[in-house]
Amino acid sequence: MPIPEKDKSFYRYTKDHRFAAMYPLLAREIIDKYGLTEGTCLDIGTGSAALAIELSKISDLEIIALDAEPEAIEMAGENCARHGVPDGRIRLVTAPVEKLPMPDGSADLILSRGSIPFWKDLASAFREIFRVLTPGGQAMVGCGFSHLQTLADVKAMRPVWSPEVLADRTRWKKGDLVAEALRQAAVGTYHIADDDYGTWVEISKPGRE
Repeated sequence: MPIPEKDKSFYRYTKDHRFAAMYPLLAREIIDKYGLTEGTCLDIGTGSAALAIELSKISDLEIIALDAEPEAIEMAGENCARHGVPDGRIRLVTAPVEKLPMPDGSADLILSRGSIPFWKDLASAFREIFRVLTPGGQAMVGCGFSHLQTLADVKAMRPVWSPEVLADRTRWKKGDLVAEALRQAAVGTYHIADDDYGTWVEISKPGRE
């Protein structure tokens, strides 16, 4: 589905982007949290590729930025050029989360910020994420901001949605939907972190014996 014209500004990662101050902080928090600066990182539902771009600036991770929408990937490429990301530094891929075009155990770190409300099948998505994770790998998917921000900054950044849009964007957090999807996907080691900064599903894949 093409990106509506009214939403295209969100896919342009410029200094005026609503979350321009947040993405570098979230990238730094992720690097500090998981201690990974090398290996393969998959950014699912990359959108503007803002998180992938910021991670590329502070790590030696091999980064794959994936989105189901071809137009988003096209705009992500424009953003990479805008930020001076060298050609090939971030590999841009068009594919849905439910069918990741990657071999088993090929990603050390899997991230997704903001795409989970749009996933068509939570269980299939989590099954694919777990399949692609390397033994000992980590995944962090959800919606939220960086703990390196103040709550006042987070409050100022949060979009104001109509009740209908808010209900649609947060339905994945209702009840036991995520826990049940993880069970169906046979993901045994996970933690759901929920605070004033956002909600994240953190998945760990056991390492080799």
